[in-house]
Amino acid sequence: MLIMDEFPSSNSLISKVKDKLFWEKRGKFNWWDGWWKVEPRNQAEELIVEIWKRVSNVEGKIAGFEYWSNGYLTATYLGWHQDKDERLFTENGTINTPNSGQIFYLDVSDLEGGYLEISNEKSKGFYPEFSDIERIMPVENRLIMFDPSVPHRVSKIYSGKRRAFLANAWEKKPETFRDGDFVNDAFNPVLQI
Repeated sequence: MLIMDEFPSSNSLISKVKDKLFWEKRGKFNWWDGWWKVEPRNQAEELIVEIWKRVSNVEGKIAGFEYWSNGYLTATYLGWHQDKDERLFTENGTINTPNSGQIFYLDVSDLEGGYLEISNEKSKGFYPEFSDIERIMPVENRLIMFDPSVPHRVSKIYSGKRRAFLANAWEKKPETFRDGDFVNDAFNPVLQI
């Protein structure tokens, strides 16, 4: 795992990726083949280039990136899960996970709760119990690179807001994007209390 605070990126690019109108024009989940195959088509893909070129050596070694943004508000949380090809899992129960993942906190304000919690153990079932959990506080402009196949969650948010930009590197393009690069009907495990 890698954690970098004050990730150096242009403020104008981050502002564009924060823009909710930008995300309303995209699918809930998006696919991009990577800068070595296709020029970035939007600001989110430009930010992927800035992040992944700086901290990883994936160029030409993966099929591309799945990316999305999420914002959680008071009284929400995201339960234990592994990032996976959601369509493949829904259709036949197969769990296929990405190679690596990134969380970049775009907007964090007046936040109580909303920690990223990552298990240091592999899952033993759908609702695992873990004895060893790493807890990471969301901080604006914090970048976290980690293995998204390991169970992780977002703890309950008591107040404030937390918005992140996420991307996963995949060895093979997920079936989720079989019908196109922008998908709106993928499984969304956000829970409200």
